[in-house]
Amino acid sequence: MAVSWAHVLTWETGPLDSIASDLLEASKGLREAYESGDAAVWSVRSQGEAVTTMQATTICNLASLDRALTNINGALMAIEAARDGVGSIMADINAAKAFASLHGCTINNIDGSVSAVNQYKKAVTTLEDNVRAILAKANQVDTTLAEALASINTDRYTDGDRGSDKVVGIPDVPQPNWSPSQNAAWWNSLPEERKKFLIDHCPDDIRHLDGLPAAARDQANRRALDGYVDANGKEHQGALRDAKRAVEEAQQAYDIADKKQANSMINSYTAAEKANAQTKLERAKEKYEDLKAIREQTANDVRASKGLAPAYLLDFNYDKDYHRTTAIVSSGNPDTATHVSTLVPGIGTNVRGDLSKYVAANDRLRAQTAHAGVDPNNVATISYLGYVAPKNDGLNNIQAADIGYANRAAPVLARFEEGLRANAEANHHKFTNTLVTHSYGSTTGGKAAALMAPGTVDRLILTGSPGGGVQSIDEYNVPREHVYESSIPEGDAVQGIGPDAYYGKNPRHLEGITHLSGDATDAKDYWHLDPPRTPTSGESAAGERIGAALRHAIDNHMLYFEDGTRTSQDFANIIAGGKQTTDEEWAAIKAARAKENNGH
Repeated sequence: MAVSWAHVLTWETGPLDSIASDLLEASKGLREAYESGDAAVWSVRSQGEAVTTMQATTICNLASLDRALTNINGALMAIEAARDGVGSIMADINAAKAFASLHGCTINNIDGSVSAVNQYKKAVTTLEDNVRAILAKANQVDTTLAEALASINTDRYTDGDRGSDKVVGIPDVPQPNWSPSQNAAWWNSLPEERKKFLIDHCPDDIRHLDGLPAAARDQANRRALDGYVDANGKEHQGALRDAKRAVEEAQQAYDIADKKQANSMINSYTAAEKANAQTKLERAKEKYEDLKAIREQTANDVRASKGLAPAYLLDFNYDKDYHRTTAIVSSGNPDTATHVSTLVPGIGTNVRGDLSKYVAANDRLRAQTAHAGVDPNNVATISYLGYVAPKNDGLNNIQAADIGYANRAAPVLARFEEGLRANAEANHHKFTNTLVTHSYGSTTGGKAAALMAPGTVDRLILTGSPGGGVQSIDEYNVPREHVYESSIPEGDAVQGIGPDAYYGKNPRHLEGITHLSGDATDAKDYWHLDPPRTPTSGESAAGERIGAALRHAIDNHMLYFEDGTRTSQDFANIIAGGKQTTDEEWAAIKAARAKENNGH
C-alpha cells in the first residue's frame, strides 16, 4: 500500500530512535554472551567425551548467537537508515511548506493536492512536483525498511562478511552508502579491540566517517597525518612526510625544466613544460604548508602550555579537482561538551593561511561563554574549513560569484552536523548545537540548514552574509526563534551582495529573524576610524570619501570575530544557549576587561 500524504505528515524520528537504542543494547548484550561463550570453549584443556560434548553444544549455541547478532544488527542498521530517511523527508516537507507560504499556495493535508489563491501556475506546478518527489522518497524509505526486516524475519539477511568475519554479526568495515546514524550504530556495535585495530592500522577506512566519536576520528586522522603501520605490516609515512617528498620531487622536476629551457632556444614547448612544472611545484608547496598548519594547530602540548583546550582533528583531505586542502578542527571535545558550535568561514579561506585564525577565534568564543554562565570546559567550538571555498585573489575573484561552491558544500556540511547529532544520540549525550556562519560560509551554512534533518542544529547564526541560502526563514530546519543574523548596518561590503535567486535573501531582510548587535568594532564612531587621506592629483575629495568608505566596508566585513567585540560576545552567548548581550551586560563585561587590563 502506497504511503499517503496524510501519513507522511505524521512521520517523526523519535520512535525510530527509541527502537534503535533498544536494538543497540540488545546487540551489546548478545555480543558479551557470545564472547564469554567463545572464551569458555577454548579455555578447557582437559579431554574426554564429556568435554567434547560440552564443546559441541557450546559451539552450536554460539552459532545461534551469531545468527541472532547478525539479525539484530541488521535490524539496527535498517532502522537507522529509515531514521535518516525520515529526517530527510521532514526537511523536504518543511521546505515545501515554506515554498507554499512564500508563493501564496496551500497543500491539502489529506491528499497533498496544491492550490493557490491567485493561481500562480508556475509555483503550483513546482510544488506539485515537490509533493510527488517527497511521496516517492517516503515510499522508498518504507519499502526499503520493509524488505530489510522481511529478509531478517525469513533468516535471509547476512552482514556481507560471511567467510571473512573478524567481528561477528556486523560488517568488518564501514559501507560507503551508510548514513551518519548507520556509521554511529556500526561503531558502537564493535568490540573495543576492533575499534582500536581500525584506528591504529586502518585509519583511512574510518577517519572521514560522520557519526563516529571525535576521539576516534582524531586518533585516526593523526595517524593518517603522521604515519602508521597497516594490517599487512606495511609502513605508511603519513600525509605530511608524503607531501614533503612531493615538494622535493616537484622541485627537481622544475629545476630540470628550467635548465632545459635555459640551454635551448626558447620555444612554446619548453616554456609550457616549465610553466607546468612550476604549477606542480606551487601546488605541492601549498599542500605541504597546509598539512604543516594542521600539525601546528593540533599540537596539544603547545595548546596545553597556553591553557587551551585539547584540539581534535576531525578530518583533513585533499581535493584533487580544486587542488585544495580541507580540514576540520575542534577546540574541546564535542562528544562530552554540553554546548557545541561549528564556525563556517567564507571566500578566500585556506588552511595554511586561515586555520590558525579560526582556531584562535573559536578559542576566544569558547572562553567568552563564561560570561554567559557556562563553564568553557563544557564547550567545544569547531573550525570548519571542511569545504573548498571560492578564492578571492586576482582573476579568481570570479569564483566568488559561483554559487556552485556552496551547492556542493552544503550537503557535506549537513551530513557533518547530522553526524555530530547521530554520535551523541547513540551515546545518550545531550548537547546544544549551534551553526555559526560568516560571509560565503553563511550561504553554504544556510543551504545546509535547509537540507539537514530537523533537530540537527538548535541555533543558526548568519553574519556578514551575501545571502542566507533561502527565500524564507521557515526553510531552515532550525526553530525560527533561534535563527540570528549579525551585520554592520552601514559598512559591510559583502552583506546582501549576492543575487537573491542564487544566494538567497539578505538575512537582514528575512522576516522573523532575530537581529544581533552590529557593533563589530566596539567603537561608536567606527565608520570614521580611518580618516580620509589627502586626495591625490586628479582625485576629487568626493572620490576619496567613496574610496575610504569602500575600504571601511571591506575591513569591517572581517571584524565580527575579533577579540573584544560585542558581536563575538553575542555569538558566545548564543552558543551557550542564551540570548544576545544586553547593554548592561556589555558595559559590565567591558568594565571587567578594563580592570583586568589595568592590572587591578
